[in-house]
Amino acid sequence: MENKDFEIKKILIPYDFSETAALSLEHAVFMAKLLRAEMMLLHILESVSFTSALGAAFGGVDKKIETESNEKLSKIAQDIHAKNGITTTYKTEVGRIYKTIVSTAEKENADVIIMGTHGVSGYKRFNVGTNTSKVVEEASCPVISVQEHAKRLGFKRIVLPIDDTAASRQKVNFAMELAKAYGSHIIVVGLMNMSNEDIKRRFTIKVEQVDEWLTKHEVSCETKYINGDNLAKMTMTVAEELDGDLIVIMTEQEPSITGFFLGTYATQVVNHSKVPVMCVHPKASDPNNISVGY
Repeated sequence: MENKDFEIKKILIPYDFSETAALSLEHAVFMAKLLRAEMMLLHILESVSFTSALGAAFGGVDKKIETESNEKLSKIAQDIHAKNGITTTYKTEVGRIYKTIVSTAEKENADVIIMGTHGVSGYKRFNVGTNTSKVVEEASCPVISVQEHAKRLGFKRIVLPIDDTAASRQKVNFAMELAKAYGSHIIVVGLMNMSNEDIKRRFTIKVEQVDEWLTKHEVSCETKYINGDNLAKMTMTVAEELDGDLIVIMTEQEPSITGFFLGTYATQVVNHSKVPVMCVHPKASDPNNISVGY
């Protein structure tokens, strides 16, 4: 992939042995084969407080479960390599789920995390939606979240929503590089929630620049505009209507709109979209850099 700021060579897959985790693994295998990337399977056992009597009593159980987990992961990794020729490593860690995913991604230099947004772990139930949101918020690399509906592999139609926030267009190059690798068609969607005609006009120019940039780089694309007040619902609805395979969004919206780092928009889309979602962090060094070359 030409953009060295986004070159996928290693994919991290948090794996809890659920059906949704298996589906996210299928997406990861497809990507790894296409991009000749390596994969790592990560299973996490949520830690029990070993300072308590209960924790001490069950201290030996975690080690047994860890061994069993690694045996299962080893079989999956061997099968992937035998069928697809993909180098696949694995590990089982004990700790807080989202923190362990984030720290492992950093230590292993993962370029992208692909994980399910619903599922049940082999050890205990946990709120995967919440963990996914926290991983999206804290991970330095892009995160692709996959729900149980996303059974179609490959990203042939990428939905690229553009809003009027400062960082919205920073995700354009990420979508563009994926489109080049997957042979995708990008649908640039202008999310309009403003009434002032002058603001609308300026916003339309921004969206048209994205279309021009993609066309310049020989990426198949088209542009649509939708109006409304709920940007998250608009994004998810249009992605389903347009038969999208992937939605590419930013993790951060304007503080005046969301009030906190992982905005309401990103949270809703990640947790509720039936279409896989790729979340990208804005560049901290230059929040006003639109990162599309102009």
